[in-house]
Amino acid sequence: MMMGFDWGGMWFGWLLIIGFTGAVILLIIWLFSLSLPAKPEQPAQSALDILQARYARGEISKEEYLDTRATLIQP
Repeated sequence: MMMGFDWGGMWFGWLLIIGFTGAVILLIIWLFSLSLPAKPEQPAQSALDILQARYARGEISKEEYLDTRATLIQP
C-alpha cells in the first residue's frame, strides 16, 4: 500500500514542480526587466510648437497660422 499516495498525489506533485518552476522563471524575468534602463518620456509640446509643426507640414494656411499664433501669444 502507498498510504494515500495514489495517482492523484503523483499528479499534484508534478503540478507543484511545474508551478514552482514557472514562478522562478517569472521572478527572473521580472528582476531582469528592473535592471533595464527606463525609456525617457517625450517632453510635452507647447501649443505653439504644435502649431508650428502643423504649418510646416502644410496642414494649415499662412493666414490660419498667423491668426492662431496671435491668439496664443495674447496675454
